[in-house]
Amino acid sequence: MLIIFLGCVTYAYKVISDINIAKIAAVEPRADKVRLIQFEEGGLLKKEDLKFFYSKTSDKRFFNIISKSLSESNENYEVIKNVDLEPLIPNDCSRSRCLQYRLPFSSIPHIFSKGLIGIEDYRFLNHFGIDLKSIFRAIIQDIKAGSFVQGGSTLTQQVVKNLFYTNEKSVQRKVKEAIVAIYLETFLDKTTILQTYFNEVYWGSLGGVLIKGIESASRNYFNKNILDITSYEVSILISMLKGPNYYNPIRRTQRLRDRADFIYKKLKKLDFIASNDKSMWDDEDWADWVSFLEYSVEMKYQEALYLTLKRKESTDQYLIFNSILRAKKLLEEKDWKDNSYSVKMVIGDSTEKEFYYSRFERDIEKAIKNEYVQVGSTLKPLVYEIYVNNGAELDQKVSVEPLTLDLLSGKWTPRESHKMKVSEVSIARALRESLNIPVIRLAQSQGFDVVEKKLKVKFPRLLTPLSQYPSQLLGALELSVDEVFEAYKGFFERDCIAGKSSITEVLSNPKLTTIKYRVGKRLGGQRFFGKTGTSNQGLDNWFIGYDGRKLFVIWFGVDGDRSGIKDTKTYGSNTAFLIYRDSVLYSGRRLAILPCL
Repeated sequence: MLIIFLGCVTYAYKVISDINIAKIAAVEPRADKVRLIQFEEGGLLKKEDLKFFYSKTSDKRFFNIISKSLSESNENYEVIKNVDLEPLIPNDCSRSRCLQYRLPFSSIPHIFSKGLIGIEDYRFLNHFGIDLKSIFRAIIQDIKAGSFVQGGSTLTQQVVKNLFYTNEKSVQRKVKEAIVAIYLETFLDKTTILQTYFNEVYWGSLGGVLIKGIESASRNYFNKNILDITSYEVSILISMLKGPNYYNPIRRTQRLRDRADFIYKKLKKLDFIASNDKSMWDDEDWADWVSFLEYSVEMKYQEALYLTLKRKESTDQYLIFNSILRAKKLLEEKDWKDNSYSVKMVIGDSTEKEFYYSRFERDIEKAIKNEYVQVGSTLKPLVYEIYVNNGAELDQKVSVEPLTLDLLSGKWTPRESHKMKVSEVSIARALRESLNIPVIRLAQSQGFDVVEKKLKVKFPRLLTPLSQYPSQLLGALELSVDEVFEAYKGFFERDCIAGKSSITEVLSNPKLTTIKYRVGKRLGGQRFFGKTGTSNQGLDNWFIGYDGRKLFVIWFGVDGDRSGIKDTKTYGSNTAFLIYRDSVLYSGRRLAILPCL
């Protein structure tokens, strides 16, 4: 007997030694750096996007500020007045694709703890971590069923499972769970255990993003701060704890409703809910809620929120959130069967920048900084800058007549995407229409070696001699997204000077450039720099956008193996530009005034 006893003690000691008790951390008041999110009078915001985003901020004014600051425009968007919001609540979850906001127990309404204990573990306040009666009852049921059908777990055991173990149904896991539960109860009070439970338990997932903790559940399922949750919504959340997938609100709506009704009535019977409480939902309430959740999943709200929060020092949280939404939506709308298309973005200004990559499972720094693809026509403004600095004038005429170069590799003839009806055009028009032949003719007239010398400084991987690789001037040059961003940041610092006629000015009227058929009425009336680029038959698509305040470099293309993929009919104008268009249009800010206009 002594040997058995010592063996049990040794096993228990090993189990306890293997856990990291630091996971049960005290919840301290947040002391996060506040960088207000500023919206400007006259800017546009998508209504539903704003409502979701706002409910995830730390602003304590709730939704009053929205109704006071927004004026109705139409059913799709709002025209806003000047307003500042506090930033998003930081994400406490360390897991991938997970949202969590920890709360101190004092911030959790009492109805949750009372309801949870009354429904899930009514002997919680009296047991020592395990409930022997529940365990014996569960064993009998399991024997009858011939499998694990009941666990007999206490709330303390559920805390242990969520923090330290998996959902594996085995005797060994249950024994470990019980040992650790008893250990926790020896030095933690019941309040701390409940606090940990509410912060660490999973409430299912939305759009492939795990919802962890009660505050995250409240804000993601109901778009509400936990203090605004109604008694019936409390019943819904408690119902889901029994099995978030089994009681999934979208796929198992009626099952969840039946359980929520049962729990609501039981909580009333236990006097946890006032007898005159009228918050119980009807058919319309349920239909509206499910529609909201379906829309939330469709729009990728949770994923956009998660990815925005990964950039902890975001310069502009709403703009990043909005841009991610547009990128995700475009990828979904394109719906290529091989799922090989991705989006990479760098958004920033002269001092700060943000990265985004739609393939969250890969290294974002490597993808943005160290993966190289052809830049297409996005290179042309940088090439024309060399021509202008060498004396070319923007109103100068240049021939668009066909030409052929004799290279060591053979004859090479640059072509245009459409037939020209004139023999020559101004450099400004060649820029706006992204013509190819003028780029080569100007390089010929100024000297390939002269152009090469200056281009090599900007892009060290340039193949030389340039006279033998002239297609690089048309964008057959491989750069990373970050390299393009840095090149354009420097370009605007040099080119966009107030009062100077510049390349930036030439490309600032969207009704005259390659995006004229896509820009739309509202954005078409604005002035901003815009340059598209397309290469490899649509496998690489680009857009560079700059309004004097924010620089966007957006790549939309095929990652990985490109073999067997034919012309996709995608261009910078119908992919990358659309992300920019909707991102800035519904950012809640007016476009800045380009300093060179």
